Amino acid sequence: MQLFLRVTCGLNVAKFDPHHGTALPQTARTLLDHDRDMTSTLATHHGSALRVEVLRSHTEGGLYLREVFLRTTAAVGPVPADRVVEYGVLAVALAQFAPDAGAAIEAGRKPLGALLHEFAIPFVSAPIGFFSTDAAGLVGTPLPVPAGARCYGRFNCLAAPSGEPLAWIMEILPPHPAS
Repeated sequence: MQLFLRVTCGLNVAKFDPHHGTALPQTARTLLDHDRDMTSTLATHHGSALRVEVLRSHTEGGLYLREVFLRTTAAVGPVPADRVVEYGVLAVALAQFAPDAGAAIEAGRKPLGALLHEFAIPFVSAPIGFFSTDAAGLVGTPLPVPAGARCYGRFNCLAAPSGEPLAWIMEILPPHPAS
């Protein structure tokens, strides 16, 4: 996944500043420092269902790797529909999923969190670490970050309740203010 992050997605993780979850700004902490999936957390926060936009994907060594945006599907107040609410990079262990769930993941039509709920797949979400970065850390990505803006994110592992990893995920909130 490190090669995919660095080379394919253009992320400069050396420019990521580590943080303890309690040191994140309040909105970022609420959205990142929890043990739930990000899809449902962001959907609740933004008052809109989310859709996934797969930017790039490929399979390597038993992992399905993809770079995505999660976007709102509904306009809420002055906030338009189709707003990017997360930039993410995932490595999904497809062998851990039943064939129908694995096929749905690879199809890229729904966010991973939505599919976990749809297929009633039990999981544990365990954030590994939190970070912030500026435009220099995201310069090679499609996420627009104005000069001087900071983005907050987390590295997370979704696992079966028995401990087998299902997915490793890097999740970054865009720099615009939370709605």
